[in-house]
Parts: sequence; C-alpha cells; structure tokens
Amino acid sequence: MIDYIYKHYDSVASTNDLAKQLINDDCPEGTVLYTDEQTDGKGRSGRVWTSGKCDSIATSLVLYPTLPEDAISCITLVAALSVRSAIKRFCGLDCQIKWPNDIVYSNKKICGILTERIFIDGKSAVIVGIGVNVRNEHFPEELEDKATSILKEVLSEKEEMHNILKGDNDEAYNDDVVYVLKEGDNTALLHLIWDRFNEYYDIFVKTGNMASLVERYNSHLINVGRVVKADDVMGPIKGVALGINDNGELAISTGKGKMYISAGEVSVRGLYGYV
Repeated sequence: MIDYIYKHYDSVASTNDLAKQLINDDCPEGTVLYTDEQTDGKGRSGRVWTSGKCDSIATSLVLYPTLPEDAISCITLVAALSVRSAIKRFCGLDCQIKWPNDIVYSNKKICGILTERIFIDGKSAVIVGIGVNVRNEHFPEELEDKATSILKEVLSEKEEMHNILKGDNDEAYNDDVVYVLKEGDNTALLHLIWDRFNEYYDIFVKTGNMASLVERYNSHLINVGRVVKADDVMGPIKGVALGINDNGELAISTGKGKMYISAGEVSVRGLYGYV
C-alpha cells in the first residue's frame, strides 16, 4: 500500500509540472500535490486545463513503480476506476469511464486524467494527474455541451427529485452534499479518490495487469457496445468497442476481425459531439 504525503498549494501552474520538480529533488513515492487553483494545467495531446479558485480538484501523485513496461499505461485505467468509485461514494453520481482517461456523466466530461512517465537523472517515475470539475457552474461556449461538474449534476438530480416527489419529503435530498460542495472544501473528495486509488492500485500491482479489475472496469465503460473511432499508428480504426483485455487494451470489432488499441485518441459516437 502507498503511504501518502499530502502537499497543499494555494495556486500553481500545473500540479504535474510541479511533481516533476519535486521528483528532481528526490521526493518520496506517495507524494500527493493538490491546489486550490491551477492556471496552466495539461491534458492529453497538449490540451490546456485550468481551474478557478476551489472550483475543481487538481491533484497529482508521484509513483516509482517496478512494473513491466507494458503495464505502466494501465495506471491510467486504475486512476479512472478510483475517481468513478470516489464520486459515487461521495455524492451518488453513477459516472462512466471513457477509455482511457475520462470520467463522464450524462454524456459530458466531469474528470480528465493525465498519466506521465518521466526519466530524471536515471530515475524512472510516473505522475498520475487528476482534474475533477467539482463546482464549476459555467464553461466556455465550445465546452458547454461537452463538460459538466459534480455540483451541476447534483443540483439537477435534486431538482428532478423535487419534481417527481412534488415536495413529499424531498427537500433534504442530497442537502449534505450540496452544503459541502458550496462550502468550497474539496478535501473529502480528494482523500476519497486517493484512498480508492490505493485500494485498486494494490490489486493491480499484485498481477501487473488488469486481470483482477477488468470485469469491474468494463462494467462502467461507456465505450462498450458503441461505435468508436480510434487514431492508431497504422491509421484510423472504426468499429464497435467490446471492452478492455487484461493488458488494458481496448478491443474493437471492425467487421474484419478484432483489433486492440493500447494508446491514442478514441471517439465514441454520441459523445463530445462525435456523430
């Protein structure tokens, strides 16, 4: 199990970039960085991800795994399982996973994960970066139909419950969660995420693959049974996603046989504007 060392910052450019600096200074495994404000966060493919003051969870974990090279990418999948489970326990939202690194709810992105493998002075490390939209109420116009937050969805469910029950004992529905969210303290959810990661990561490292987690992962995978388009080194692949295998690869039925994707961008029809 990982022994966490939490380090809090009021504002940083990027928790992943800060983690690289700390690794250079020989920080121990289990160092968790989190910030109230991230001004220049990084997403996959060089995308920028920023967070307003206490609107989001921006956090990174430092690991020094002794795993087979081809198992490193599975750490992203372990993190996705952990975030999904933590959000469910925290507020009841039953999110899904979009392979390999997004958490979605109501077909909108609520969390992104960026796992980076780095080598500094001969030292191999992995940084697990997680960004969760917690109480964001507004998004840029180009993201309005693609992104959401925990607070938005909890309030939406609360309103739906009110309309269904017509005031019959519904007033207190999720009031405790709404109160915590509006207080602006993300600590409880942050600790839930890393506690769940510790649990799933321990299972993962015992086998060095996803064998013990694959069924659980696939049960929450939004890609399954849907038309997907993948950008592969050999060219674009289009087909129906079947789920992941023990190595964390996404299996896709193409009509010309089954293919496996280990990395890259995968679009799901009906999600994030892909039609």
